[in-house]
Amino acid sequence: MFTADAHCDTLYEIAVMQREGLRVTPESLAAGNVGLQVFAMFAGHEEEGRNFARARRMLAAMREFPIPLLAGSLPDAPPETPHAVLSIEGGDVLEGSLERLAELDGEARIRMIALTWNFENEIGHPASGGSNEGLKPFGFELLREMDGRGILADVSHLNEAGFWDAVERAALPPVASHSNCRWLADVPRNLKKEQARALIRRGGFIGINFYSNFLADGRDATLEDVVRHIDELMELGGEKAVGFGSDFDGMDRWPDGLGSPADLPQLLERLEKRGYAQSQIRDIAGLNLWRILKSAEATRRLPPRAS
Repeated sequence: MFTADAHCDTLYEIAVMQREGLRVTPESLAAGNVGLQVFAMFAGHEEEGRNFARARRMLAAMREFPIPLLAGSLPDAPPETPHAVLSIEGGDVLEGSLERLAELDGEARIRMIALTWNFENEIGHPASGGSNEGLKPFGFELLREMDGRGILADVSHLNEAGFWDAVERAALPPVASHSNCRWLADVPRNLKKEQARALIRRGGFIGINFYSNFLADGRDATLEDVVRHIDELMELGGEKAVGFGSDFDGMDRWPDGLGSPADLPQLLERLEKRGYAQSQIRDIAGLNLWRILKSAEATRRLPPRAS
């Protein structure tokens, strides 16, 4: 079964931290039937003037990673073997410049941008910061540019005011690439029920994050907790919106039995035992993410900007 994952931090671990023992490898992706992995170029910890340079290093690392990068148009059908596409986690990477975006997108095709990470930037404010302010002027300018390029606005790290700005102002459906249900695990990084409903109404996407802290309050999470978050989003009408946003290689606590892409078939088996139909499981496993990426790509137009 085609499986897709909307978020991992593997490139940062390779290019910046230079760590080994990664969770996301060609072997683990193949074992989990992951046909499409979204690799994030992660802004990392706040260091002015170094974010774009780090992104360039991560792009170089992606070119060395031994699976194909889909840097042009996506194929008509989901790939049967592991392939990669790129996102940005933390618009700090762009350093306030649309030219930076044009450079990265022109070279490797950016599919989504998480507008903030855990720090305020030129775009907006993070979920973890407590700000009630919305997107900044450059944030709205960036949204318009992203719409023209067919790049999805990722609200996973954005504060509530910025979230609603993105929902109301982005032409493309916003996504939460790796966020869960806040009413099940009360952390700022998770979505409130009205936020989840808004993404579903807009035709967006919500990728379930496998980090234990975002799945269960104050205890180690289990596979059952992952299914519980999926159940809740399905109850809200998210049948065509729910998928996976693992956060592999960006976390230190995951559910027992779900420590790498190779374990994803176990999660799909759990959904089957729960009573989900095969068509529903196929959508959750990967087709929901695939469809929104294809739909966004179809809007790509890139009109010349006035000088």
